[in-house]
Amino acid sequence: MDKSPIIEINNVYLKSDRRNQIFKNLDFKLMQGRSAVVYGPPGSGKSSLINLLLGLQKPSSGSVELFGENIGRSSKMKLNKIRRKIGGIGGMFELIPSLTVSENIAYPLVITGERSKVRKERLLKMLTEFSLIKQAADLPEKLTRVERTLVQFARASIANQPLLIIDEPSAGLDSKTFSRLSEFLVRASFSGRSMIILTSEPGTKKIPNSDFYQLKGGELV
Repeated sequence: MDKSPIIEINNVYLKSDRRNQIFKNLDFKLMQGRSAVVYGPPGSGKSSLINLLLGLQKPSSGSVELFGENIGRSSKMKLNKIRRKIGGIGGMFELIPSLTVSENIAYPLVITGERSKVRKERLLKMLTEFSLIKQAADLPEKLTRVERTLVQFARASIANQPLLIIDEPSAGLDSKTFSRLSEFLVRASFSGRSMIILTSEPGTKKIPNSDFYQLKGGELV
């Protein structure tokens, strides 16, 4: 059976608030079950790419489609429904400060209306898998940077969302923790989930079923 594209970006042009060109003739397609590692130095447009995919910025021209929906033309209700299919780690995907570790991890299941019994079972599995049992009742402000990253990975894992957007996966992590979380990325890939992994480090570990791109001159090459 043919797999359909999760992301389609067609001929997108985008300018900053100061009218500087960010993207020009940007084309990109990500098929279901495939992942993309996107390399670019600071200022190359990685954050703007995330904003486009989440519908937080609209292109000057061109279209952005997620799961077959043109998000530039989607209603707020439809856009929220699309976003529920996306998990995020790093960058703008920070934890909610007023929620505990457990509440942050379970949040994707809460907004989709998952049954309480299922939420509790999956939460316990995530807390155990990511070694966060002791931190379960803590607020994010009490966590170390590594612990906050672990919570984000647990949150991204709990609902099995078909698309993950991962912003600078190695930022602030020691080599042991990064190696551990790289194993998560490998498992996510083999499970059939798609990922967009944005990085400032061209040597990012190879992920199965993935392709490498560089943001250069407003295009993905």
